Amino acid sequence: MQQVQYDVEILYVQKVYYFLFLATFSIFASAIALWRFGRKGGLLVLGVGLCLSYIAMLRKRSFDPPEQKKTARLMARSISQDTNPLAIARFASQLYYYFHKPAQAISLLEKFLPSHDPLLCTTLGDILLKEGKANRALYILRENPHSFVDPLLLSTQGHVLKQIEKIPEAVHMFERSLYLAKQKGFPNNGSHWVTQKLLTLSYMATIHHTLAECYVILENFPEAKRHCRAGNWLLFDLSLWHDCSSVLCCTAKNYKKS
Repeated sequence: MQQVQYDVEILYVQKVYYFLFLATFSIFASAIALWRFGRKGGLLVLGVGLCLSYIAMLRKRSFDPPEQKKTARLMARSISQDTNPLAIARFASQLYYYFHKPAQAISLLEKFLPSHDPLLCTTLGDILLKEGKANRALYILRENPHSFVDPLLLSTQGHVLKQIEKIPEAVHMFERSLYLAKQKGFPNNGSHWVTQKLLTLSYMATIHHTLAECYVILENFPEAKRHCRAGNWLLFDLSLWHDCSSVLCCTAKNYKKS
């Protein structure tokens, strides 16, 4: 099966749930050890189990996507029962990531743009950016009436502006996105509240890390370090932390080469 390249925000959620899945076995094993060998034995098994679960999470780099036929059936059933913007955004994301059909995903999202739904517009802008259509993505994002009050729309505009090397504008978008996200959070995407919380943390971490890269380009190194560390502290998974010293060095070199 063709490997799906998930965004780091989605990968983080998957890795945390993978850790929790493994940790469940550690808890059961520690309960048995507690019953058989007493308190010390139970705590020892729990500690070792949690450590091994965490190491396994750190080493996990990818996850297999759902089986395509099953996904297609679920998609068809969902879209036939509900055509709200959230369902359309999910449907288009599955078309793009699972079935690798960018043209169909873009066409579907464009049909529902008049709804002005922030999540739907963000999904379209993100796909267009990944397909190398940054200017088109920026135009669509800014046409949305929520473009300067929705954290996701703001952060996506920031990524587009960074891609086209409008760094000061990108910084403004990212900073405003963080401010609004801290005030009222990211919009609900229909996920369970635990998943929503993990996504919020991972999106905020990504914004901090991207801001760090932007500030390096602007040669504001104290702010770059601050945002790099702020992004790291939001992530439970150390493998997704950014090495602040290497970020400062590599980003500066890459920007000078371009």
